[in-house]
Amino acid sequence: MRIQRPLETHRTVAVLQLKGGGGKTTTAYHLAATAGRVRGGNILAGEFNENQGTLAERSLAGGHDRTTLDLIRNLETVTRRTADLVRYVRPQGDDRIHVLASPPEGTDRTRVDGRSVRAAHETLRSLYSLILLDTGNSAQSSTWRAAVDVADSLVLVAHNREDDARLLEATVAAVAAEGHGQKLARSVLVVSNTATNNTERLTRLREYAQAVGLAGTVVIPFDKSLQEGRAFHYDALHPATVRAYEEATATLIDQL
Repeated sequence: MRIQRPLETHRTVAVLQLKGGGGKTTTAYHLAATAGRVRGGNILAGEFNENQGTLAERSLAGGHDRTTLDLIRNLETVTRRTADLVRYVRPQGDDRIHVLASPPEGTDRTRVDGRSVRAAHETLRSLYSLILLDTGNSAQSSTWRAAVDVADSLVLVAHNREDDARLLEATVAAVAAEGHGQKLARSVLVVSNTATNNTERLTRLREYAQAVGLAGTVVIPFDKSLQEGRAFHYDALHPATVRAYEEATATLIDQL
């Protein structure tokens, strides 16, 4: 199975879309969970962004409420042993992954910047074989730039909506402007269908992805269990949704 193909070394994937509520967290988590369930190994879904994230709210709670910020503040105490991360990450049961979530709204976030993201990533990459980074909404933020910089590959996210189609173009332009245009050839577009599927727009999204040289496009069918705000429950996904995430994960692994 393609998802089980061994990786020669650690790989990091940044999940991008320049919009809050655009499906980045859902995509990052379920790609990581699919890889965890199929291939196992040390896999992390991590949230590094400048805004309040929802990964903590939508994933399984841990025995603590520590976040990315706590890890950054205590990096000097974390050696390259998985046991040192138990205080910061949250195991996700049958999904066989760990989650590292951003702090909630109102937390002092002044130390979560691009430099901190790079430092944390340097430690995490020695402990995990695959990291999926859920990023923020601004290409101007240092955290977004750092995530794109450390990533080996990218997942671009869009809903089958007109504004998301425009944002996809802006995201591609931002990646190229940062000097990482070559990563687009190793990147995947994941399109989530809405309840009112627009086949013409979906065709345009596919054609655009092909025109800019993305490695592939995978469509996730509309699934009520994935609606914004709901807790993640992989076993509640429709079988067609599971198959789509498996194809998306396989397409991504092909590029790593």
